[in-house]
Amino acid sequence: MSPADQPGPAVAPPPGSVVPPGSAVPLGSVVPLGSATPTGDGGEVRALPAWPIRSWSRRARLAGYLGVAALAVAGSAMIYLVDPAEPGHYPTCPFKLVTGLDCPGCGSMRGLHQLLHGHLGHAADYNILLIAAAPYLVIGWLVSTARLLGFAVRLPRVPASAYRAIPILVIAFWIVRNIPGPVGAWLHS
Repeated sequence: MSPADQPGPAVAPPPGSVVPPGSAVPLGSVVPLGSATPTGDGGEVRALPAWPIRSWSRRARLAGYLGVAALAVAGSAMIYLVDPAEPGHYPTCPFKLVTGLDCPGCGSMRGLHQLLHGHLGHAADYNILLIAAAPYLVIGWLVSTARLLGFAVRLPRVPASAYRAIPILVIAFWIVRNIPGPVGAWLHS
């Protein structure tokens, strides 16, 4: 019988240590997030096995990036050929169907159709957020792929606050485009 299996109070692991799988720690002890689960037999928890860390090869990552590109090209070709402004070709936005309000993505397919046909102004009328985000998405994919292929691509460092501002801007866009008035009417899809 190991010391951990002997009756008596369990001792909490030292701070910062990893709980070995299958070991018992007292309820209320600080353990790494997701590493323990209650056993239901008197207030102790059993450590879960650690998730395996998957390390993808360069070839597998490149295949994933090329798969994303293939899906983007196929989807863009479909949107280029079949106008989403004509009813019956594409499903309705579920949020708009239920609430009658625009979500942040409403108008993106119609905007992409106009953008692919070279009509930047019409695309902005449908969803200006798409016009703002599309260049960053394309550049991000190109830079990631170039780095994966071994090219040393340097970009200016983006402050962390900019990444925190993105969801705030999307939520603000979502709210403002559904407010009655001149700005809301302009942002409405």
